[in-house]
Amino acid sequence: MSEIETIADGSGKTHFGLNNKQARDLADALIELGIPTNIVRVMICLHTHGATTSKTLQTRCELRQPEISTAIKMLNERSLVEIQSTGASGRGRPSHIYKLSKSIELCIEHFTSEIQRDITAMQNGLQNVQRLTQSL
Repeated sequence: MSEIETIADGSGKTHFGLNNKQARDLADALIELGIPTNIVRVMICLHTHGATTSKTLQTRCELRQPEISTAIKMLNERSLVEIQSTGASGRGRPSHIYKLSKSIELCIEHFTSEIQRDITAMQNGLQNVQRLTQSL
């Protein structure tokens, strides 16, 4: 099976070309934490394959161009991706080369820190609701 084919492992989950079990498990764990699937796909693809174009990401991640664009935008807002413009050959829009600007570990740490902040905020909110409920 080629690296760009979808792998089904019997769990009903697809792993967008990840042949390494650890990478598949990591992708599943990140998605289960609530990180959007498209971001996980793009982030792990860029880590696994290095710098690449939107067209290649579309093939490897099995996503449409708007989905790639949204994922890249969200990674870029977090300063986790570098975008290098390449001149348009002839007519048309210039294309871009994308690559992670940090190690995969630091990218994941960024998202897990966001999740931890959200958990803390929810815990504080729950405590507030419990406190207010007791005073009724």
